[in-house]
Amino acid sequence: MTLRSQLLSSFGLQGAGAASVLLATLAIGIVLGPEVQGGFSQTKSEIEFVAAFAMLGLPQALFFYVKSGGLDMRTAMRWALRSVVLALAVGTAYGLIRHRNAGLILAVACGAAVAATVAHGQLRALSLVRERVAWFNVLTALPQMLVLLGVFCVFAIFAAGAPWNLVWTALFGLAYGGVAALAWRRLAAAPGSAQDSQAGWRTLGRYGMATWLVAALSTAAILATQHEVDVRAGAAALGKFTMAMTLAQIPLTPISYAAPLLWRRWMERPNTQALRTGASILFVSLLGVAAVAWALANVWPDLGLGEAYAGATRALAVLLAGGAAEAASRVLTVHSNASGLPWVGVRAEIARWCVLAIGWALPLPSGMLPVCVVWAIAAGAALLVFVHHALAEAKN
Repeated sequence: MTLRSQLLSSFGLQGAGAASVLLATLAIGIVLGPEVQGGFSQTKSEIEFVAAFAMLGLPQALFFYVKSGGLDMRTAMRWALRSVVLALAVGTAYGLIRHRNAGLILAVACGAAVAATVAHGQLRALSLVRERVAWFNVLTALPQMLVLLGVFCVFAIFAAGAPWNLVWTALFGLAYGGVAALAWRRLAAAPGSAQDSQAGWRTLGRYGMATWLVAALSTAAILATQHEVDVRAGAAALGKFTMAMTLAQIPLTPISYAAPLLWRRWMERPNTQALRTGASILFVSLLGVAAVAWALANVWPDLGLGEAYAGATRALAVLLAGGAAEAASRVLTVHSNASGLPWVGVRAEIARWCVLAIGWALPLPSGMLPVCVVWAIAAGAALLVFVHHALAEAKN
């Protein structure tokens, strides 16, 4: 199967998964209101953040070294299992701190959800080494589809005033844990490899630390931005912001689908010129989409979701402008990882956080829109790091 066919297959199947999460978010907002929907999105972001922290960049490191021949599959699976145990402890500790007034049950549920997400991430990465792309796509999309199914079950079971934090946490844990168990069973049943495992914990740690920092810092930036909106503008504004951010991520979704396949391809056949051209086209195209969204804000200010979401369209336009830079950065991050230079992405994330910290320290006008502007500028700063690196490479 050609790369184009693989990408089209990924866009189709994984697109169904992304659509499931979007539909779940929209359904919660319509049925339960922006405050509960904001809690759902925040729970999702928290689990993803803690999971990214607990993974320590191991999925990318395991994939890189198994694919390049530095590690055998069985050893990689043992590393994955150890990381799940660590994730359970980290997630439970986070739950105890974050939800200290909610009791032990929510903390344990948080730990289980984080462990399930980590297991899914590790095994999903390993499946791409030797499994067909179709199976990799199923592993990616299925948890998201199960979340949507779970949301509709929640509507039927729970009434207003339910412990939503616990409900959403348990839902994510069950969805990702079930698919991780399926992936483990398939990988464990496959024939073992006779190759020597040369990559030790130091080698994995150096590579994994860089990719871990990128994942943790980028996810933490979203979580911290949500917190800023909540503090500055309240829970209703948080719901509007998370809805706008969810929609702004839609153009980035195909990149997430393509990233693992491009990583594998660029490890085999690097093509720097095509990469730079593609990233430039992507950036300009999404800036155009942002301009269209800004123009529509005057006639469609609430995204069609009702008065409770007034102002969300303008926030979406600003976030899409930042998304243009984010899209190009994600592609360039994949290329850096495939080239064995994951620390370029770390420098980009440091630049993002410097801008965020400066922006939030300024006396911004009230409301969520100024926070969105700071987010977009920070995304542009991250892209400039990759541009600087590319120019330096071209001179050499």
